[in-house]
Amino acid sequence: MKSAHKNKTLDNMVHIRVASPPIKFPCYMGINIPTKEELIANKPEFKDIAGYIGADSVEYLSVEGLVSAVQEGITSFQKNNNSRKSVGYCTACLTGKYPVELEW
Repeated sequence: MKSAHKNKTLDNMVHIRVASPPIKFPCYMGINIPTKEELIANKPEFKDIAGYIGADSVEYLSVEGLVSAVQEGITSFQKNNNSRKSVGYCTACLTGKYPVELEW
């Protein structure tokens, strides 16, 4: 059986699966990623990243999938009132939605 991509047989195909969403936005919360231009997810080649790196396909975990995976059943203990609440994670570098207003 042949694939439509590069006339490879199915057993010769390379599929890349990335366990993170693509990072598209600068991180001002602790990781030094100062500009969008430094990130491959914002470059023209990213539209065909599979072809650019010689793979048949590249798929990324969704932001929702990442958040679901890291939050499953986790709660934070509040010392002041002995209660538990949900734990959150910053996804600003993935979504562009920062948890605080940025002032420049």
